[in-house]
Amino acid sequence: MVSIRFIVFLLLLHIPCFSASPRLRRRNSSFAPKSYIISFFKRLFSSSSASASSNFNPVPPPPPTRSPSSSTRSLNLTADTHPCSACSQVFQSPHFLERHRSTTHLISELPDGDENVVRIIFKTGWPDPSRIPNIDRVLKIHNSPTITSRFEEHRERVKSRAAAAGRCAADGNELLRFHCTTFACGELESGVCGRVYCSLCGIIRSGFSPKMDGISTLPTGYAAHVSMPADIEEEFGFMNIRRAVLVCRVVAGRVGCEPWEVDKEDPGFDSVLGNNEEDEILVFNPRAVLPCFVITFDRCKP
Repeated sequence: MVSIRFIVFLLLLHIPCFSASPRLRRRNSSFAPKSYIISFFKRLFSSSSASASSNFNPVPPPPPTRSPSSSTRSLNLTADTHPCSACSQVFQSPHFLERHRSTTHLISELPDGDENVVRIIFKTGWPDPSRIPNIDRVLKIHNSPTITSRFEEHRERVKSRAAAAGRCAADGNELLRFHCTTFACGELESGVCGRVYCSLCGIIRSGFSPKMDGISTLPTGYAAHVSMPADIEEEFGFMNIRRAVLVCRVVAGRVGCEPWEVDKEDPGFDSVLGNNEEDEILVFNPRAVLPCFVITFDRCKP
């Protein structure tokens, strides 16, 4: 085997080849600088020394063994973790994961094209365009699988009941309607809040309350906006109360035309017309209303 001294001797003989004239260096722009050459020599010497020293230790060390206990612990850690599909954050129980989703990923911004469509839907039917409030935000609601499945199951029951009675049951009389409510969590910057008096966040998180005699749904954004008094924002300004309009899918089912003769306990009807002149429909079952978008805007003009 060639000794290290002999390698050094050969390199010393070839050093003049690397110290070319300036004219030659200008012709060959890819010529390596001295610092690169020196580092190259160091790597060469270190590798030669390592190969030479390996002759004195011909038997490689055994590979490190992994204890079964560490492998078992890693498998248990993987089985006990629950990552969030939206942000990849990991939680140690399904309860914490569901709580994270219910407060963080239930609303999101809309792309510009989709947002403009929702704005147009809200402004359609406004009698005085100059009175339309300035829309602040349009947000998409990501309903939980539980709320969505309840809505779809209720729609199927309405269709089945209508078909059994010989009525048209193509889609359960599903309509696009509006509902006005209030919220008290600023501009919804941090997702859905947990305040008891924040009606909007409660609806987004858990759906409409079954304790209501009927859920008011209206045909236009204007009708929904004026269904709640404008002075409510002034009276509860100390609580930062604001109004918001929800764009909802509504399974109206069989609609009763006489409000004083139909109530939520009547099995023959799924909803009833309201007592006002805005074509209000009161829906009895909270599972029949699925909020899809929320619109927030400036305080109403006086």
